[in-house]
Amino acid sequence: MRIVLHREIPEDQTLRDRWDELVEQMERPEVFYTYEWALAASCAYRDSITPLLVLGYEGAALAGVIALATDKAQKRAFFLAGATADYCDFVSSPELLSEFVNAVFAELRKLNLRMIVFANLPADSATSDALGRAASDHGYSSFRRPGYECERIEFASPQQRALVKQSVQRKQLRYNLKAMVKIAPVAVSHSRSWDDVANTLPGFVKAHIARFLATGRISNLVRPERRVFLSELARLCSRRGWIVHSRLMIGERPAAWNYGFQFAGSWFWYQPTFQSDLKQYSPGFCLLSKIVEEACDTPGMNLVDLGLGSENYKERLATGTRQTVHITATTSRMVWAKEVVRYHLAGVIKSMPRLENAIRSTLNQVSLLRKRFHNGGPVGLLRSSWRWCRKALFGQSEMFFFEWREGISSVVSPDSDSLSIEPLDLNLLAIAAMNYFDDPETLTYLLRAAKQLISVELQGFALLRSDGVPVHFCWATRFEGFRVKELNHILEAPSLDSVLLFDCWTPPSVRGRRYGSMAISYVAARLRDSGKTPWIFSAAANTPFTRGAEKSAFTLRFSLTRKRRMFLGKVVQSKSLINAPTPVDVSSAA
Repeated sequence: MRIVLHREIPEDQTLRDRWDELVEQMERPEVFYTYEWALAASCAYRDSITPLLVLGYEGAALAGVIALATDKAQKRAFFLAGATADYCDFVSSPELLSEFVNAVFAELRKLNLRMIVFANLPADSATSDALGRAASDHGYSSFRRPGYECERIEFASPQQRALVKQSVQRKQLRYNLKAMVKIAPVAVSHSRSWDDVANTLPGFVKAHIARFLATGRISNLVRPERRVFLSELARLCSRRGWIVHSRLMIGERPAAWNYGFQFAGSWFWYQPTFQSDLKQYSPGFCLLSKIVEEACDTPGMNLVDLGLGSENYKERLATGTRQTVHITATTSRMVWAKEVVRYHLAGVIKSMPRLENAIRSTLNQVSLLRKRFHNGGPVGLLRSSWRWCRKALFGQSEMFFFEWREGISSVVSPDSDSLSIEPLDLNLLAIAAMNYFDDPETLTYLLRAAKQLISVELQGFALLRSDGVPVHFCWATRFEGFRVKELNHILEAPSLDSVLLFDCWTPPSVRGRRYGSMAISYVAARLRDSGKTPWIFSAAANTPFTRGAEKSAFTLRFSLTRKRRMFLGKVVQSKSLINAPTPVDVSSAA
């Protein structure tokens, strides 16, 4: 077999046609193996990976395709679609598969690729066995481990169709649909043309990111390359009639989405989401149930594939599963041994949750020490450790408390007219996540903010630019009973109408523009209009914040200081800082 290599996915109509024809000849064809999928992945991730397209020819006929990619060092290869596809495989007719796999490994050995990772390879594919033999023949040691369980709803026969359709029309589904109908008429729509998908995709993206934030996770859609991938994939697949972007509508409002595909008799549940504020109606499950019903009524459709990962709602409908495997092939016996030991050791650790938590905590501490060592060397590490010990045993923490004085703000900004304060919600957090996707500190803040949105006692606010992007966040709550973590102290309110601004955050990339000062001033004015007395606090050592608070019409009223002596501590209040404060011991604690 003749092998041809490409370092890109050529935009070649003839190659596309022959490639996709070869996919159709496979025992289990999938949309993930197509030319369109490889081209979309190549376009979206070109800045981080280099494609390695291996084509096998028998005479002039295309006989095999494998779309790989390599890292920047050109020593490691992996499936080009590995980060985006639920299944990955070698594309070849069954009778030529073993020969093609062997030829590919011979070529990879010539390229001196030391490690090849084959993730999400279907366990029922003949490729998994061919890989082991070919790897060994060309000096690679391979290690195979289980990957994911993929739930599936199969209905190849008329009897299965009837049973599956009956199973999804359950009482809970009817109850949820009736509850939604009381709001507005409910309907399911499918977008298949590029123009229609392009119009519905932005809403899906924002809802997906918001939903993940609400569950304490960061969606992969915060990254621009992932959004580019979905957009490019939809554009390419719409030409072939494969893309199906489904929505469950309550009146004119989308309640749930599925970015999916119809390909070779399979309807794929690829990337779904739903509106978090409609969770009580289970709109995502309702949409899936309607898709299953429609698939059962569609001639030639034999299954609904629910994709990677086992989840409760999938298990309720699934009639079978498909296993994937993860195969690593390496030229180093040492690396192979490490892979084997790491996998089995991880399995043992995961079976003991306490041990797993202890190891994670230890690794975090080691990571912190390494970072300190990297930044300051041995001397810097010793100095930071000494400062931590001194602070823990004999440290002192002082917090300043400021009251807002209406009408004297000195905050001036040339673009203040283009800024606005809005109540914080999941949609604004989603917009922020997309704009600050490469800022770990801000993403951590956004996760905390999403969790705080649940509390009825907290009010979140965002300062928005004219383009709708949040540039500052802050929160307000009752002063009385608020716990200051830095002091381990619960506050007593100066008055019944006192409210406290806290947890303020400006993303690092937009600092230095007085957004924080403007935001707290605007929020304070809004709270005062509602009959509240706004307060704010800050660490005394945070000079920029205290100056910003004073420029925002806040006046320093008192401070609280926690003094530590070995393992004992007490909080001292300094009243009326403007007029010769008199320290008052307000508490003592171990």
